[in-house]
Amino acid sequence: MGRVLPEYLSNWTTEKVKTEGVNVIPHAQVIGATLTGDKVVLKLSNGQEIKSDHVVVAVGIEPRTDLAKASGFEVDSTFGGYLVNAELEARSNIWVAGDAACFYDVKLGRRRVEHHDHSVVSGRLAGENMTGAGKPYWHQSMFWSDLGPQVGYEAIGIVDSSLPTVGVFAKATDKDTPKAVVEATGESVRSETEQVAVPPKPLSADSKPRPPKEGENYGKGVVFYLKDKVIVGIVLWNVFNRMPIARKIIKEGEVYEDLNEVAKLFNLYGTE
Repeated sequence: MGRVLPEYLSNWTTEKVKTEGVNVIPHAQVIGATLTGDKVVLKLSNGQEIKSDHVVVAVGIEPRTDLAKASGFEVDSTFGGYLVNAELEARSNIWVAGDAACFYDVKLGRRRVEHHDHSVVSGRLAGENMTGAGKPYWHQSMFWSDLGPQVGYEAIGIVDSSLPTVGVFAKATDKDTPKAVVEATGESVRSETEQVAVPPKPLSADSKPRPPKEGENYGKGVVFYLKDKVIVGIVLWNVFNRMPIARKIIKEGEVYEDLNEVAKLFNLYGTE
């Protein structure tokens, strides 16, 4: 998550998973794996070896583009994947969707996205365009992650930790947790919970942020990612079912003088 979250949130997240019993080994890579008896032995770049019963590999994916060589399709040299236009068309009457498509985002430029939400929506659109719909792909897909029952985040747009960010945080309550969202909606897939959630009313304009007091836990917030002073990505930290608001902000592509005012749209302080 160091490539997604700003440094202070990435560091906090690392310490959080440590308290959950995770042994974090920084500055090391897996350079080899062997099966010894019923154990998987991982060899790390720092010389360490780890014996384990099971290994979960979560390192992202690279699309298989072997077909491009035989069929004359273009492959994007920067992001990988089959080069398609805004209608997800690679060549005349040939469409590509999901993780394999490097598409033109009408708001954020050329992109390739590896999210469940993106695969569902782009696949549906590609099918419609096969029937002559001719619709551009405008959907800003979201992704999400939970760090246990108490902490989770949802993200949309270009969330790159190398970009300038501005975070606005507020005090959290027991309702501001992944566990509470699942209990309230009956749905554990976050891209689906927003379909059954009741959208909040924005905070009144006269509400103002204030400095934190000692002992207060500011456990929820909004992080804005900026490019040329325009919001291109948003992370909602323990703020759930607000994706329609985030999508609207990115779609508008405006320059905001005060991001505290924009944060009010997410009703951060409504439960205080």
